[in-house]
Amino acid sequence: MKFFSAVLLILLFAVRAHSEIFTLNGVEFALRLPLKLNSESRIMVLFGGRNWEGERTLKTFAFDSLAEKYNLILLSPSFKDKDYWEPEKWSGKALMSAVKRLEEKHKLKPRKLLFYGYSAGGQCSNLFYNFMPERVEAWGLHACGVYPNTPVKNGIPALITCGVNDSERIAISLSFIYKYRENGGRLVWKTYKAEHELNKEALEFARQFFADILEKKSANFVGEDDTGRILPTKKSSQIDLEFRNYLSSDELRKLWETTDP
Repeated sequence: MKFFSAVLLILLFAVRAHSEIFTLNGVEFALRLPLKLNSESRIMVLFGGRNWEGERTLKTFAFDSLAEKYNLILLSPSFKDKDYWEPEKWSGKALMSAVKRLEEKHKLKPRKLLFYGYSAGGQCSNLFYNFMPERVEAWGLHACGVYPNTPVKNGIPALITCGVNDSERIAISLSFIYKYRENGGRLVWKTYKAEHELNKEALEFARQFFADILEKKSANFVGEDDTGRILPTKKSSQIDLEFRNYLSSDELRKLWETTDP
């Protein structure tokens, strides 16, 4: 019964939610507005794989339920080549022009953005945050192989996931993760029995991570990379800083401790 209710809810969102595609300064953007759009609505930017159309990204990530529950505007750019994952060149300005357009058109209160990306879109997620840290509340990604050399000091909550058979990206990600944590940032790391593909488990984990952010939940647990042990936050000092995952809800903890490599 729950399954059919969920299907009906998704179909309702698909029928009633407003989606559109617009072009700004030569860049196409896909947009999904929540049913209860108002001045408090937040903007979440979704970056797809290399050269993905924004419409494909919105469909693949399927963040519709998250968007409706938390009144999010989902925005996805259809960036194409030209080193678009390097925001200082041109794409950062293009994205912020689209954000400004939405803020003005829908009379949104200035709020910090949320970023999530896959593969080349993962590069965008972390590099765009590094480019505009004051504009972002949280970021996440799956299967990324490019990060800034020096993380932002005291970085915001972040999420990185990867398939264990995506070995080169695993190594590159871990090197960055340790630096991010040692530099004062809180970052959750999880692997899956997968190659480079974006799997449903990683997406489920990302949705819960951002739900916790939007509900401003504090971390009750700390998990340790590799060993998988979980301790109450008050005992976090028992886990070395560079291996520490702050888990902000029972739901996120359960998803994090699910048996994986």
